[in-house]
Amino acid sequence: MVELSNSRWLLLSLILLILLPSPAFSKEFKIKSFSSKLVDDQFLMQAEIDYRFSDEAIEALVNGVPLTLEVHVQLRDRKAWIWQNDIIDLRLRYRIRYLALAGVYQVVDLQSDTRQNFHTQRSAFEALGDIRDLSVISADRLKKGRSYRLSLRSSLDIEALPLPLRPMAYVKSSWKLSSDWSELVIRP
Repeated sequence: MVELSNSRWLLLSLILLILLPSPAFSKEFKIKSFSSKLVDDQFLMQAEIDYRFSDEAIEALVNGVPLTLEVHVQLRDRKAWIWQNDIIDLRLRYRIRYLALAGVYQVVDLQSDTRQNFHTQRSAFEALGDIRDLSVISADRLKKGRSYRLSLRSSLDIEALPLPLRPMAYVKSSWKLSSDWSELVIRP
């Protein structure tokens, strides 16, 4: 049997504390609402995501580190096998950053490069999580009488963080921010 010295026990304990998830620090993103409607032969998606960032992520944001979020949207036939391709697989990317000189939070839609400025963190987070009338697919691309599963998930993109922050973000649970998958059924 191998005996560990006190210093090795201390080191092992510290490593385990860093690697184990801590409910006191971990925050989650919550999908508050998610729906789709058919308008002029197009399925449009609406979603409201409640972004609850950890204290560490907010501290980084306030200190000039931009945070990139990825909203993953998938559309699949409900009877599709796991190895079958998705009909739609979108990755929508948004960035939020704090502009200290102007005293505003800037939300950027990276698909269209549209920018919005907000004076409060709360209003910026609300705008970041508000997805309205996103065109998902034309109804004529779907087969009549079939059911399809539209899924949505949001997460913080750790790869978009500055290089010095990434190792810590991979290890600490306070940076592993994401929502659960939310799903709904659509029929053409």
